[in-house]
Amino acid sequence: MNEMRAAAPRLEKRIPSLDGLRALSIGLVLIGHVATTQGAPAWMDRGAISSLGNIGVRFFFVISGFLITTLLLREREQTGQVSLTGFYLRRAYRILPAMLCYVLIIWALYLAGVIDLTYRVIGRTHLDSAVPDLLHALTFTSNYLHDYNWYYNHLWSLSVEEQFYLVWPLSLLLLGAVRASLAAWLVVLVVPFIRLAMHMSDWGPEISLSREFQAVSDALAMGVLASLGYNRWMAKAWFRRLIGPGAVVLAGVCVGLGYGSALYSRPLAYIAGQSLANVGAVILVLHAVTHASGWFGRCLNTRPLMHMGALSYSLYLWQEPFLNFTSEAWVARFPVNLLLAWGAAELSYRIVEKPFLRLKDRLHPPASTMVAKA
Repeated sequence: MNEMRAAAPRLEKRIPSLDGLRALSIGLVLIGHVATTQGAPAWMDRGAISSLGNIGVRFFFVISGFLITTLLLREREQTGQVSLTGFYLRRAYRILPAMLCYVLIIWALYLAGVIDLTYRVIGRTHLDSAVPDLLHALTFTSNYLHDYNWYYNHLWSLSVEEQFYLVWPLSLLLLGAVRASLAAWLVVLVVPFIRLAMHMSDWGPEISLSREFQAVSDALAMGVLASLGYNRWMAKAWFRRLIGPGAVVLAGVCVGLGYGSALYSRPLAYIAGQSLANVGAVILVLHAVTHASGWFGRCLNTRPLMHMGALSYSLYLWQEPFLNFTSEAWVARFPVNLLLAWGAAELSYRIVEKPFLRLKDRLHPPASTMVAKA
């Protein structure tokens, strides 16, 4: 087995701004989803606003690639090895309890006739069974189910994350950091052309280009490379300037041009546009974790945003039933829907997430105590 020869990013013991970045990401998702719900202000009902949800998910992917790689590299530095068993157990404690709680409660509401899981957003048809949706949710393959119902719809991005967890840690161990880095660069270069091929062929609905793993894994790979190359890049003056005080504006321009390119050319957007948006996300993430004392970092590290970041996973899970554009029920009407989503997330975090996180830390503590809770 090749030795992992890259050092972990030289950052503070607890990575600054991480919870704030999560808050920013889930905030974009919430805005993107609430924009089309009943009672939302008319100015929000525009394509640009609803696209913010996808931008938020893109930031989540970049953060995940950066953080998971940093965790693995730090464990290797401190113990001389990486325990895949320990990694997957910690991920299971982090992900599964809250996710299974959500999935099973939604399924129980469906069986009780309270909600309809057979309504399909794309096909606009009623099927006899919602079992396929449940199976895709439980097997983390929802990103390959495109004729979806709304209540399990958002689990596509969690599926992408779980597929990344299966592929990347093992790749890093088997290939070593140098060859794994080359593999990540290959993903960054090849995936845009995979998206183009999917767009030009009769692959499936267009939504597959922003959900299937082979079409979005370059965002995760960009986060991976940001971790693997961090120390080497930070030694270069031009890179420090790149992620310096003007990085927030630069990142916004990259993301804006990346998504805006779709107005000019869809093929261009799939090849260059999404890649440029990924670059913008990386610039913003690296600026935030290295400039916590700057104005942007200070905003991210305020108590409200840090709390929102801690709630981000439960908010991600529980916003879906309430920010439902297909529903005319009062619980899905703005602004009550936002308050209910937040309340459900608080309950999920305190009753389910937090106890299992404490259990994880007690039974399966990470070898490294130098990173923020992942």
